[in-house]
Formats: sequence, C-alpha cells, structure tokens
Amino acid sequence: METTTKATTHRSAQSAERTNGGSGAEIQKAWSDTQSALQTLYTQATTQLQQQVQERPYVALAAAAGIGFVLGGGLRSVTGRYLVRTTAQLVVPGVLAALRGED
Repeated sequence: METTTKATTHRSAQSAERTNGGSGAEIQKAWSDTQSALQTLYTQATTQLQQQVQERPYVALAAAAGIGFVLGGGLRSVTGRYLVRTTAQLVVPGVLAALRGED
C-alpha cells in the first residue's frame, strides 16, 4: 500500500511539473533575480545613508531621535501629542501653500 501511494505521489508530482512547464527552474531564477535586486538596493541604500550621515550629521541624529521616539511609544504621551499637533500647525499651511504654487 505504501509503495502504491509513493508511486502515485511521484507520478502526480511529475505530471504537475509537466503541466507547469518545469516552473521550478523559473521560480529559482525569479528568486535569484529578486535576491540580486535586493542586494543592489541594500548596497545603494547603505551608501546613500552613509553619505547623508557624513554630510549632515545633525539631521541624521535628529531623524534617529525622532524614529526612536515614535518606536518607543512617544506619540501616546502628552508630549508626543503636543509635538504632533504643533508640528501639524506649523507644517501643514506651508505644504498647502507649496501645493497651490504660492510662495
């Protein structure tokens, strides 16, 4: 019984592979291409980040502090809500003016 099940499973797998046109090789190639693209993206992002940190260290430090504040749950605090509200009041009018083409 076990031999019959294995033979049937093996034939089903071969049939599925023929039906899919040998898509296993296509999947492996797509995965390889994806890995290559991700490696390239990672390298470019690392290079860009290092360049920005060297050119503008205080901006990088402020961004890191802001990200840490948000990830640490700072937006739930009274201070976090105050900072978000104040920033929105200061930034939103300038963004809207820029979108309208006003200087």
